[in-house]
Amino acid sequence: MLAPREAAVRLAGTGGGLQLDAILVQPIDWQYKAFPMVDHPVLIGDAGRQGWNALRPPFSTPVMVLKDVALRHNIDLMASYCVAHGISLAPHTKTPVAPQIADRQQAAGAWALTVAGVHQARVLREVGAHRLFLANEVVDAASASWIAQELDRDPHLELYCLVDSERGATLLDGYLAGAGFRGRLPVLIELGIPGARCGCRGVAEAMALAHQVARLERLRIAGAEAYENLFPPGTAAQTIGMVDNLLSDLRELVNALDAKGLLAKAPEIIVSAGGSMWFDRVAATLTGPWALSRPVRTLIRAGSYVTHDAAQYEEFSPLAGRSSGPPRLEQALELWAAILSRPEPGLAILNFGKRDAAHDRGFPVPFAALTEHGLRYLQSGQYEVLSLNDQHARMRLPADSPLAVGDLVGSYISHPCTSFDNWRLLPLVTDQYDVIGAVRSYL
Repeated sequence: MLAPREAAVRLAGTGGGLQLDAILVQPIDWQYKAFPMVDHPVLIGDAGRQGWNALRPPFSTPVMVLKDVALRHNIDLMASYCVAHGISLAPHTKTPVAPQIADRQQAAGAWALTVAGVHQARVLREVGAHRLFLANEVVDAASASWIAQELDRDPHLELYCLVDSERGATLLDGYLAGAGFRGRLPVLIELGIPGARCGCRGVAEAMALAHQVARLERLRIAGAEAYENLFPPGTAAQTIGMVDNLLSDLRELVNALDAKGLLAKAPEIIVSAGGSMWFDRVAATLTGPWALSRPVRTLIRAGSYVTHDAAQYEEFSPLAGRSSGPPRLEQALELWAAILSRPEPGLAILNFGKRDAAHDRGFPVPFAALTEHGLRYLQSGQYEVLSLNDQHARMRLPADSPLAVGDLVGSYISHPCTSFDNWRLLPLVTDQYDVIGAVRSYL
């Protein structure tokens, strides 16, 4: 177990190269839910030196905690998985948008950091990130101008984005030119899923776009990309078949791009896919053997693995529900709340709601309680969050449950991305909930 001093040093950014000092000197004040209100200012970098425990005063409830041991385990496990399978990792930082976590991911060997838009890119550039994969199209002038300015300002910056239409590529090219950009921005041709989100609908459409992009002066084709987490929910076997078909099309597209000489200006060919549920299929389908004119980098962009969850990722991740055994990802986020009322025998009201908890993929899953007699684990299936209001949760429990008003209930979360949405600062805790740091999120 890390001592508070050691944890604070590691959070200072000495591992992954990001410059975190401006974050660590911010004061913890009234802006941040659950954190203590103290007479003297406490800086984020000093949170681990206060002797706090996140489940006891002066912390209030509800409180979302980030478990340090599980966080480290998940980052190291994914890094090892990528090395073992010959793939690169650009973790999708949209999950927490927390530079302190991104720094740990870089320290573990991440090749790049993925962002969903220019706001997230700006956050990571502010702390010195030098290779960003913007997994989206850029079609507005302000975003393109910022990209041009950053690339001109820092010759060491590498930034990639996606294109899926002639109109979008032409707009991007024109905005870059208008901002005075003289280089060529590397872009990947996006292959999409019918009825889903962005991306060319089929290899033929993608190839036609690539020929058009090749004629533009401010872009160069760096490879091809897809996002496979958008198929309608079904069984794992059903979804894997659809995922494999998409990835096979992506492989066909890359072969065709190279055969037509459309990747001639790329020092290496980037082939990218892979969220947090099917990255094993990416490893199986998009790694060698390739017989192309230049080296291939297979890049996955998983993000939610970093904290994991108790819902879809627990069910479908190849390092969780679809795994044949350990090692497995661990749940690093927990939401703790107080029982406000026991108005009926089989009902308890907790003091968290939609403003505190992810609820787009199910409700939080109660697993433990802290009473005057200590910590106890709850029997699976007997305790269930039934519904959420803005600030209240209705929890079903056995009529004879000893849980009482004032007791705390801990829940695993159902979706990492929308869990971080509700918390701008999280206490980083040991398995005993002692606070060893604080992690700032910039969503």
